[in-house]
Amino acid sequence: MRLYVTPASPWVRRVRVTILELGIEDRFEFVQTRWPHSWGTQTVAMPADFTVATPVMRIPALVTDTVTLTDSHAICDYLNAEFGSFRLLAREGAARWRALATIAVANGVLEAQIMRRAELLRADKERSNDFIAKMRDRTIRCFAALETHLPTFGDTFDLAQITTAVACGYDDWRYGPDWRGAAPKLAAWYDQVAQRPSMKATEPAETPQR
Repeated sequence: MRLYVTPASPWVRRVRVTILELGIEDRFEFVQTRWPHSWGTQTVAMPADFTVATPVMRIPALVTDTVTLTDSHAICDYLNAEFGSFRLLAREGAARWRALATIAVANGVLEAQIMRRAELLRADKERSNDFIAKMRDRTIRCFAALETHLPTFGDTFDLAQITTAVACGYDDWRYGPDWRGAAPKLAAWYDQVAQRPSMKATEPAETPQR
């Protein structure tokens, strides 16, 4: 299987953590992509194999012998079903819906983080400080909400916990510790799970520039 990646993307990190938690890293060819800082506002010319794999021009993108997936949750769902026996996300029932409720809020954090980053990469005269503040407010609000989900977290580091941890880690790395004041219990939980080998091995780094 081929997976298109970049080290800065939290969407990529969610998939890579899932792969490591399932113990299937040796099944993948990881293809590093390079992006200019204009990625947030302009169409970027990319190699043909990448645009075929992901016409929406998003990462990660997974190419297998039978299917191509271009959404990180779809990729994680596929890996969980095909290689994890639904260990990281229940196939059905209340446990599935509880996990998806958490994932939906954590996804909202990831979306806001990336939109904030794209706006910050604009030239000063084009940048909207109101929009940046709106995305920051969304992340803080969602982190506070995620803290209320902690009682639903079980012993398995599942997709709900993985997505939440990746969101916490990205904010720490890209924007600093401001979010921690809004969700101190969540921050304490994150500091523990951040020591997992899968999290340590996938710590974010800047994307290689073109």
